[in-house]
Order: sequence, then structure tokens, then C-alpha cells
Amino acid sequence: METCNPVISEIKLRSPTVLMLCNDRKIDRRILLQADSLEEDGWQVTILAMPEDYDSDAEDRRVLRIGIHTESHARRENRVLEAYSVMRRYLPMNGRLMRFIKSLAWRFLVDHERFYLNLFLADGLQHKANVIVAHDLPMLAVARKLAEASDAHLVYDSHELYCEQEFSRGQRSSWAQLERRHIHACERVITVNPSIARELQMRYELAEVAVIYNAERITEQGERSWYLHDHFGISRDQRVLLFQGGFSAGRNLLELVEAMALLQKSNVHLVLLGEGQLSGTLHRLIKRKGMISRVHIHPAVAQSCLLSVTASADAGIIPYQAICLNNYYCTPNKLFEFIAAGLPVLASDLPELRRLVDGNQIGCVGDLGTPKAMATMIEAFFNDDQRLQRWREQLVEVRTELSWQREGERLKQIYRAFK
Repeated sequence: METCNPVISEIKLRSPTVLMLCNDRKIDRRILLQADSLEEDGWQVTILAMPEDYDSDAEDRRVLRIGIHTESHARRENRVLEAYSVMRRYLPMNGRLMRFIKSLAWRFLVDHERFYLNLFLADGLQHKANVIVAHDLPMLAVARKLAEASDAHLVYDSHELYCEQEFSRGQRSSWAQLERRHIHACERVITVNPSIARELQMRYELAEVAVIYNAERITEQGERSWYLHDHFGISRDQRVLLFQGGFSAGRNLLELVEAMALLQKSNVHLVLLGEGQLSGTLHRLIKRKGMISRVHIHPAVAQSCLLSVTASADAGIIPYQAICLNNYYCTPNKLFEFIAAGLPVLASDLPELRRLVDGNQIGCVGDLGTPKAMATMIEAFFNDDQRLQRWREQLVEVRTELSWQREGERLKQIYRAFK
């Protein structure tokens, strides 16, 4: 019979604990990497998240889903939530009808703060922790309640300028009021880049907002991979330009496909790696433009093997447009994934993308707003082989400076104040 080691048990009891709250179903890489780093520093970490749409055998051991062990009385009473849970059984979460229903509900029916309190509070109260972390704005009110209930430290990790997304004016105002109401209760506020940090400091008169980049953990680079060339039957003397991530509106993906049809230089192939609401539209557009031989769609891959696929491209592209203030200040995960994989980057000329790409001399930024402008930029990007090589050489150093190994150490220093 297995016996308990009292020394190990005592150590576990005395380990400081962190409860991270996440309103997503798919746990963001940023959250999992933070959990890794804190565990390296002696913390016990639990991540409380929304329920998945399907059971996953690969679920991270630290992740718990709301509603599995407890059933909130408030959740049972909330008719909007009850209707929502019924619809989830029969409609695809990312289907067009479900997205439309959710947008109407958020705009006219749902009190944002009460919605998430009803969903998360009862489950969260089952976990005592030394530090409660709100990962993004929807979790802030819940995290504050839990921190007050257990006399815990409160941390707010703002993954983006949440209230400045492409919402209606009323929604933006509602989210901003929620943020203003709770942000001063936080002992530390963290965000993803200096521009958003300055914006939060200015809006809420905060003394300091710490920056932890959405960096990726790097490993030693081996020989050049030709996976994408071989997978799509692309000759190895051809260039592969890679977009990876969700196929969502506002990312200029349809325009990117149109740009490929305008290219004079025919040795550039575009690979779209991912999935999302625009998948069907992209397939149809590629076929209609006669671009099947030069524009390729690869299904999404697990995060654990993403970088090995990324590294087989020749360059990465980020064609985001400033459709809202949140996009204007963006530093998406894919930027740091391209850097970790050693890929030169072609990006839209937005403040943080300019600072990190152009400022580190690892690619170039410019006008990617229209198909014609994109085609011009892509041609110029690949026309200078010596410049491409200089960018690759510069990436050898930059990928270390902008790695999770560095960012994780900064995160540990922040949390050591709570031990």
C-alpha cells in the first residue's frame, strides 16, 4: 500500500498557491507559460476556465473547468445563462448563428460583470489561494471578489486593451466602467506591451503597469526544416510566406489572398495555418482566383508542435489593420512565434509592430491595407536576398532577448513580492 511522506506533504502545504481565472475555452499560451514559470519558482498553480465544447485527452493537469464539481445556485437562476447552456448543446460555438446570437445577447441582455460572477464565483470559492489572477478584463470582478473572500493578493493581467476592441459604443463604455471600478483594487497590473501599459496608466492614473511580452519559449535551432514545402509539394527554390492563427474577420486575410493573385513574382507561396469563421470563404476565394497552386491552407496544429511547422517557412506575415485601438496597439502571439522560429517578419505599420520588427531589424513594416499595397510589399520583401539574410542573422540574437525564458524570469520577480 502507498504511504504518505509527511515531509513532502508538509512542503506541499506550505507552497504558495496561485489561482488563475480564464474566460476562454482554449487556454492561451501566455497563461500556460506563466503557470510553468511560477511552478519553477515553487508556486502551486490552478487555472479555472470555461467548459470545453468537447472532452480533450490532452487537457493540462492544472486546468479545471467551471461547473464540473459544483453547480452555482446563481447560475441555475440566471435565465440568460440557462438559455446559453442549452444552445451550446445544439449549435457550434463558432458557427455563424451562434456568433450572431451571442453578439445580440452581449449588446442588449447581459450585464458583463454579473454574467461572469454567476459563472465563476461558486467554483472559485472552492479554491483558496495566496494570489488570485484575472487573466483579461472579463475575470477582473470575479478575481476581486475571490481575493477579498480569501484575503489574497490580486493581480490583473490585461492581455489586450480589452474595452477598445471592435465593440459597439455601449459595449466599450460598459467594459471601460467595469475596468475603472476594479483596477485600483489590484496590487499589480501586468500587460503585454509598453503602449498598452502607458494607455492603462494614463486612463486610470496607475503608478506602474508591468510589461510581460507574449514571448515563446525558445529551443536550440537545428537544420532547416522543409516541412511546408514537402507537405504542399512546393519546390525548395520557392519562398513560403506564412500566416498562422485564427481565420477571423479584421485580420485582412481575404485581401492577403487577393494580393497573391496580383504578384508579378511567382516564386512566392502563401500558407495560411489555422482555422476559423473565414475558412470556407478563404477556400472559395482561393479557388475563384485560380490560386490553388500558390495559396495553401494547413489545418491548425497543437501548440506543442507549432514552432516546428512555423520554422519551415521563409517568413511570417502580420497584415492586421487598425480597425480599433486594440488592434492599433497589438503584439499578437504570432509575432513572437515567428521570432522564436527565426523567421523574418513582414507586418503592418502599427506602433508596437514597428518598434519590435523594424526596431530590431528582423523584417520590415509598411502599408498592408489593400491587396495592391500588400502585393507591392511582398515583392519588395523577397527581392533582396542579402537583406533577408541579415534579418535572419539578427534573429539569432533577438530570439533570445524576446524569449519566454527572459519574460518568465521577470514574471517570477513580480510574484516573489507575494511570498
